[in-house]
Amino acid sequence: MKWIMAVVMKCRNRWTSIIITDCLTFVLSGILIASTAAIVQANEWIPVTEADALKNFMSGMRAERTLANGEISRGEYFPDGTGTLFAWGASIPRTWKIEGDDQICVSAERKVNCYRLERNSDNPNLYRAIEIKTGKAAEFEVTDGRTMVKGEPKDAGAVGGAAAPSADELAAELSNPNTAVATLTFKNQFRWFDGDLPDADSQSSYTLLFQPSLPFVLDSGDKIIWRPAVPLLLGQPVFEHGESSFGSVDGLGDIVMDFAYAPSRDDGLLMAFGLITSLPTATNDLGSDRWTLGPEMLIAKSYSKGLYGIFPNHQWDVAGSGNAIINLTTIQPMFVYLPGGGWNVGTGPSITYDWESEQWTVPLQLNAGKTVVWGGRPWKLSVEVNYYIEKADTFGPKWMLSFNIAPVVKNGLASLFGLGKSR
Repeated sequence: MKWIMAVVMKCRNRWTSIIITDCLTFVLSGILIASTAAIVQANEWIPVTEADALKNFMSGMRAERTLANGEISRGEYFPDGTGTLFAWGASIPRTWKIEGDDQICVSAERKVNCYRLERNSDNPNLYRAIEIKTGKAAEFEVTDGRTMVKGEPKDAGAVGGAAAPSADELAAELSNPNTAVATLTFKNQFRWFDGDLPDADSQSSYTLLFQPSLPFVLDSGDKIIWRPAVPLLLGQPVFEHGESSFGSVDGLGDIVMDFAYAPSRDDGLLMAFGLITSLPTATNDLGSDRWTLGPEMLIAKSYSKGLYGIFPNHQWDVAGSGNAIINLTTIQPMFVYLPGGGWNVGTGPSITYDWESEQWTVPLQLNAGKTVVWGGRPWKLSVEVNYYIEKADTFGPKWMLSFNIAPVVKNGLASLFGLGKSR
């Protein structure tokens, strides 16, 4: 009898323990669920709707975000539906409008990005914009009328946004010879030659041309543009008259640079005036040992899908230890077409006439490129092909193929002199 009572008591204690444990588990679970629900409730995103509310939000908005290299891009939007994006030194026109009662649409070049706006219930200054086409969301905080977009620089992709340029806008800027965007262009040029000299048809060479473009924007919007070109020549064919054969030489070529003044205009006409010079920096007899100097100018017209124009210059020798007489005219007609998607196609042959030898050098040229955004930094990738229909009979280039890469950079020199800042 005693052992039966002991078993009963033991079972009762066990079941009591289980019941208490289950009750505690149930209570704690309820508290956890309620807390989670409260947290979710406190941080839910509330749609911002009604056309007037969205228009008031955009009118006078100043949106900023951080790009690569610590560059800050800024979009400013006005009540009349216009705006300006300041990025990488450029001032890019924008337009915006309200679609329906829940969408803000911003025009970036020929692309229109539409967004739905939501506000955080826990933080009334915290918003997020959801792109209609992709569903991608970007958070931003509004403080005293200033909007700072959150996210890493690499998140500023090719589509662009209210505070970031699109690939199409960047392609248009980089196709403009008067652009305020600074680049470091590396051209990989392969040449094949022919002519009357012995074994001329077997000659080829490679040139690595480093060609930065560094614009300095003045307070008036006018620009001063500095473009040096530093050539490294590898396998350059040199004819040895004593041996009646070609040799191969490596070395630095003459550095050419130009300084141009480009006045700001609002009529689509692009103009620039300046000087071009070459320095006798060549090694291993790969240059003329002469300083040159002369005028240059640009006149071009931009239109909705590109630009066309002409870029002539002339150089005379003015000093140096060499005996060469330099009297050289270069004419560069240009045409650029922008089909969209960051692409550009066109032509820009450098046609030269040597007044001393009375010799034309005329290539047929085609080029194509694409502007991409990698890690938040724009890059222009391009290729160009030249076929020379007129050149010196004795020896000259027949083909030239170039693969070019041009990262967009912040112009540190402009920052040093207090120029080129976003206005």
